[in-house]
Amino acid sequence: MNVLSRFFLSSLLLSGVVQAKDTAPDADNAPNFVFGLGYGLLNQKSLLNIDFKVNIPISEHFSTQVLLNSNYLITGSSQDSFAQSELSSNWFLHNEYGRLGLGIGVSELEPMDDELEGQRDVIGQFIGEAFMGAFSLTTNYISTDTTLSNITSSRMGLSYYINEDLRTSLYREKYNVDEIGWRFETHFQPKKYHQMVSVGVIARTGQDFDYLGMVVQYYFDHAASLKQREREFH
Repeated sequence: MNVLSRFFLSSLLLSGVVQAKDTAPDADNAPNFVFGLGYGLLNQKSLLNIDFKVNIPISEHFSTQVLLNSNYLITGSSQDSFAQSELSSNWFLHNEYGRLGLGIGVSELEPMDDELEGQRDVIGQFIGEAFMGAFSLTTNYISTDTTLSNITSSRMGLSYYINEDLRTSLYREKYNVDEIGWRFETHFQPKKYHQMVSVGVIARTGQDFDYLGMVVQYYFDHAASLKQREREFH
């Protein structure tokens, strides 16, 4: 995890330096911190997901993001239980019509069994989104072969905002090596929590990785609709 920690700190430092040079210190340009906690069943096995994300506006059309994503597959046996962490630094060009992003990071997989060898890979990422009123078209490519995350996986699909704080999405997803499945998710952000907490339900079906779970995200910033928040930040 030393590599992940160093990458995380250096990405935050670089993003902060660029922001300090290129932006004025106002509320609209303040960093957006997000903490996410998810739990579900992956083929009837417990999968815990913990995310920490920092979105930093640099200018009107340019922003950066640091994402730390950790998954823990708990099977009851140390031989097939493991922890997977992905740490990436992503950079975006965006306007009112869409977003294009590139990222680089490190992925580590650590088996719970100390006798088994872990894996570490450098990962690349491409993100593309088009905004069309209440609809969003999304494509997201991750170079790593194995990902169990609730957020970072290769996918292509369509989202629809039923209202400003309720979104439903359908994706065709590559979730493990060359296996393909479908993913359906719905996210809701209640107004009574000052629009700073969202709750999501995620269902995924595929050959070997059926999944059903929930995710809760807390935003350390200010009140904003889910649609505004997700289109301003990825």
